[in-house]
Amino acid sequence: MKKGIGLTLCIVFLLLACGSPPPAGRLDAEDQFLSARERYDHRDFEEAQLEFQKLIWNYPGSDYVDDAQYYLAECYRNQEDYPSAIVEYSRLLRNYSQSSLAPAAQYYLALCYFEQSLPSHLDQDFTQKAIQELQNFLEEYPRSEFNAQAGDLLLRARGKLAKKDYDNARLYIKMNSYEAAVIYIEEILETYGDTEWADDAQYLLGECHRLQKKWRPALTAYRQTLEMSPPKKLRHQTESRIRQIEDLPE
Repeated sequence: MKKGIGLTLCIVFLLLACGSPPPAGRLDAEDQFLSARERYDHRDFEEAQLEFQKLIWNYPGSDYVDDAQYYLAECYRNQEDYPSAIVEYSRLLRNYSQSSLAPAAQYYLALCYFEQSLPSHLDQDFTQKAIQELQNFLEEYPRSEFNAQAGDLLLRARGKLAKKDYDNARLYIKMNSYEAAVIYIEEILETYGDTEWADDAQYLLGECHRLQKKWRPALTAYRQTLEMSPPKKLRHQTESRIRQIEDLPE
């Protein structure tokens, strides 16, 4: 009798050590992930996100949970639900920071912020957030496969801020507020000198001086514009301004 009881206890302890099997009708973690991934690969994102969420809820300690968290975020991003995607990418970075998917999550988090950024003349809060997250990405993952894409996206985001300053400078020039215009122009040249708006800003600085009849500073600004190898149209405009000033009587 005692041997029978001992055998029963051994079996119970073995079952506990191995973990209980999924309840009837529930897939194990691997099969749950494969089921969700199949839906994802067929672009059935709504169904896929439900399946990935089931895995996260039912198997929080499994080896597949960080993958499920990442693809849950991807489901939202592919449906252009960027706020929800941001929540899920952030959750992966917070809870599974050592995951091999963390670099991709950080990059796509920044991309989701950028996708929500408004035209340059409107509020640029999302652009600023995208820039911050991209800088975090480049510092944290300097050898990631996403580095080139992140660099290009960062330049685009910074270009939007540069354009906002450029438009403000032009507005102040129209209002004859040249000192205010120069503040915005110098901000572009000092902070966004690597963007496509740098040579336009340098030319605009020449225009500020020319409109105030400050011929020598205007010539200097125009010549510096040419040194920046501007596009053909801007180069011709700049050369024309230089000739106009050089043809003025002494």
